Parts: sequence; structure tokens; C-alpha cells
Amino acid sequence: MKRFFLSICAVALLAITTGCSTLADAKAAKGTGTVRVYDKPYDVVWDTVLASIKSTSLALVSDSKSDGAILAQGAVGAFSWGENVAIYVEDIGGKVKTRVEIINKRALATNITAADWEGRLSSDIDKRLGAQNQ
Repeated sequence: MKRFFLSICAVALLAITTGCSTLADAKAAKGTGTVRVYDKPYDVVWDTVLASIKSTSLALVSDSKSDGAILAQGAVGAFSWGENVAIYVEDIGGKVKTRVEIINKRALATNITAADWEGRLSSDIDKRLGAQNQ
């Protein structure tokens, strides 16, 4: 019985510590996230993205408008071990087109109940901007 219990603890510990991600991992994954292009100026889209994040349970960790980068984290809760989110906002069309990329990494890879922030934020930003994305 003791051996069985130790085996279960070892498997649980392995599951908890395997496949963890950090904000640095989300940031380094630039180019792999959900991308939308809006026919709106950079400043308008930037403010909309920040408003969208602030309307969620995500904690805003940092934002740099000059770099076009926003980092946020989902809290550990009853159904999640947390999420790491990186968002990149980029002017691509002479102040009339703006690209937004959202990357969501689960803090624990085996966390199947983690929120899909890529989808949620993309949908919310689409609604707030009231625009067709490309």
C-alpha cells in the first residue's frame, strides 16, 4: 500500500512539474498565436486591446506601447493552474491597419481546463472595434 501511494505521488509530482510555461515562453512564441488585422489606427487598437484585457480576470503584468507588447497572466483557480498571455500590436499600414497577435500558454501543459484567452480576447476585441478582421 505504501509503495502504491508513493507511486501515485511520484506520478502527480511529475504531472505538475512537466510542461510548465512562463511569461517568457509566451513572449518567445511570437509568430504562433491568433492573428487579426484591423482597419483601424494603432492607437485605437492599442486602447481597445488594453480595455479588453482589463475587462477579464487576467492580471496585466506589463504593457509597452512603444514596443507593441502586452503581457498578462490568468490566476490559479479551482479549474486552472493559470495562463500566460502575450499580445503584440503592430502598425502595418501607415496608421490605417493594425495587426494583433494573441498567444496563450497554459502555465501547466496538462491543464485541460485552462481558459482559451486567444479566442476570448480576439472575439472581444472584434466586438469592441465593430470591424471586420482579415
